[in-house]
Amino acid sequence: MNPVPASWCALPTSMGEFRMYDSGDEHVRVVCLGDLEDQGPEPLLRVHSSCLASEVFGAIDCDCADQLRAAMKLIATEGRGLIIHLHQEGRGQGLSKKIRALHRMQREGLDTAEAFEALGLEQDTRTYDAAVQLLRRLDLSTVRLISNNPLKVRYLQQHGVTVTMVNTHPTVRPENADYLKTKKAKLGHQLSLEPGDRLNGAIRFHHSDQPWGELSNFSRHAVFQRGRIWPTVEHFYQAQKFVGTPHEEAIRRCQTPMLAKATATDLTQEHCREDWGSVKETVMIEGLRAKFEQHPDLRERLLGSGDRRLVEHTRNDDYWGDGGSGTGKNRLGHLLMRVRTELRQRAQDDHHSI
Repeated sequence: MNPVPASWCALPTSMGEFRMYDSGDEHVRVVCLGDLEDQGPEPLLRVHSSCLASEVFGAIDCDCADQLRAAMKLIATEGRGLIIHLHQEGRGQGLSKKIRALHRMQREGLDTAEAFEALGLEQDTRTYDAAVQLLRRLDLSTVRLISNNPLKVRYLQQHGVTVTMVNTHPTVRPENADYLKTKKAKLGHQLSLEPGDRLNGAIRFHHSDQPWGELSNFSRHAVFQRGRIWPTVEHFYQAQKFVGTPHEEAIRRCQTPMLAKATATDLTQEHCREDWGSVKETVMIEGLRAKFEQHPDLRERLLGSGDRRLVEHTRNDDYWGDGGSGTGKNRLGHLLMRVRTELRQRAQDDHHSI
């Protein structure tokens, strides 16, 4: 990255070590990972408006903090990207008006759009001028914008930025379901909320905190294998690249699966076992079998997927995933379907033996 702001500090997170820059404006926070000038696909960008309730106090009746975390995960997985965090509460109306709107919603049973209308407020007064100016200073004219909001895409495009939209998939909870439906129906956000929104009946998964996230290797389900407890399948899989060395245990002890993967990636070139290419799928399915055999709730969840095709949907991996376009090998999806078949057959055998 060649940022105009010279002052920055390390921002260590559970998803990796980002950097936070002094933007020169207290209302604009800039967070970056990796080198945006590296060759490769256009950098990921999240232009994010603040939400004090969810980001600071943990409110779960919206998807604001969910989207910020999803953006950080996408950027950390790819290894580079930019977050521009803007102080724009209540879709630009400010915190006081937002609180009044929420009060009307809760008192009168209104949705978020109706509450804004009842107070005589415009639905969205946000401006992204600060983001556009920063992108110009960084000489970034083409980005992949992590957003479900076509208005945000249109704003950047109208100001000379070439944009490809990268959708996030919200975690639907009882507390935010109506809010998300309103965003989709009345505010035009591109949200995948119903089974019919999914591609060709397939189950697409990637992030562990999104729908069908239990299928991800990053889901927080420990497995007992080879005499040790592994916090996730990802810890187990990555550590086996260095079996019998101190690196194996170091990766097992990593705080998060993302850090386990990053640590293994840094070590792979010099220390990875020579036969890894020929055994990696055997190791992967060993971890998957342990996960779904040792967690009965996960086993039922996997069996509950029926005969639907399982697809790890990510642009960042065309071996284990689908490459984002469906042209990848999707080997993780295939192995999960194999485990599903094995579990189904075992259940049938157990039934017949009774």
